[in-house]
Amino acid sequence: MSTLTGQGALVTGGAGGFGAACARALAADGAAVVLLGRTESTLRATAERITAELPDAPAVRWVAGDAESEVDVRKAVAVADETPLRIAVATVGGSTVAPVMALDQRTLEHDFRRNVVSALHVIRHGAAAMARHGGGSIVCTSSSAGGCSFPFLPSYSVAKAALEALVRVSADELGALGVRVNAVRPGLVPTAASKPGLLVADAEQRAVVLREKPLARVGTVEDIAAAVRHLAGPESSWTTGVTLPVEGGSHLRRAPSLEKLARSVLGDEAIDRALTGLLPE
Repeated sequence: MSTLTGQGALVTGGAGGFGAACARALAADGAAVVLLGRTESTLRATAERITAELPDAPAVRWVAGDAESEVDVRKAVAVADETPLRIAVATVGGSTVAPVMALDQRTLEHDFRRNVVSALHVIRHGAAAMARHGGGSIVCTSSSAGGCSFPFLPSYSVAKAALEALVRVSADELGALGVRVNAVRPGLVPTAASKPGLLVADAEQRAVVLREKPLARVGTVEDIAAAVRHLAGPESSWTTGVTLPVEGGSHLRRAPSLEKLARSVLGDEAIDRALTGLLPE
């Protein structure tokens, strides 16, 4: 019998790079995993691939929906709770490259919804289900940007810092219910839909990022999934309210400059205006 046998698990953003890797790690140890994501064909392909790779694990299932929708998250929680829900992993998020002077209210609110509101739905509805079964573990995905100043990523930094605060408060309140809430803080990990992919592709920019990592390599989704698996399982049963950096030691140094990335995304004129204190025209 595997460590997580008999436990239901929900992974939001389940067909993404982080989500799929986390789902596989949980399923490999016997959890009955349900994926939530917006594209049914991608969810199906991800679930079928994991199930084929792990024939002795429970079949991975999926629910098509938006993690920013409370209705969709509640539906996914109900499906995952058919095997008593003990684990929920919130991986949905996203960043917008824009310096402060080019950041508008709409973009800030958009990034806040993607990174914080989507996790709030998982925490609230996941914890309600877990409390009925005596407890469980919720793991959220933050970012290095949540722990230090990341110039040219202000909305992402604000959202991830808020997410980490939500994790701490949730852990404090929900501990009495036996529900643990933690987060992982990935560093440079390229995925198909991520901005870090642009950093990895540019040798000069990649070198700037890796200079700030004592373990000077690019991360993998498996690195993140291993940390999530630890925080989700019984090995971390006395751990709650923490954000675990999984980023090669970046927290020991400083955030790299992403100016070159910002210029490639927004253009030189927009960045030059922002850096001289001018608002967008």
